[in-house]
Amino acid sequence: MFVMMNRMSVPDEYRQKFEQMFATRAGAVDRRPGFIKAEILKPTQGNEYIVMTHWESESDFEGWTKSPEYVEGHRRVGEFKGPDGKIVLTSKVEKYEVFAS
Repeated sequence: MFVMMNRMSVPDEYRQKFEQMFATRAGAVDRRPGFIKAEILKPTQGNEYIVMTHWESESDFEGWTKSPEYVEGHRRVGEFKGPDGKIVLTSKVEKYEVFAS
């Protein structure tokens, strides 16, 4: 199993909107081959959320990133622009292989 973890810093004034975006997500990733599940972790302190998706393989994940569903699933990120027009979310992607559970 392969896990993609995206650490996303969300400014305080955008947290409610960010959570609403995931609560009403289109579910485009759910239709992709090899997709197992997604978990969105909300911080108990600070402003770093974790978006975690589980896949049968890394190649299934890579296929998702090149798909029309990926474009659909990330369309609303453009709504998170600050006064200067730049996206206010920061993102750090980490990839893992599950070796024990």
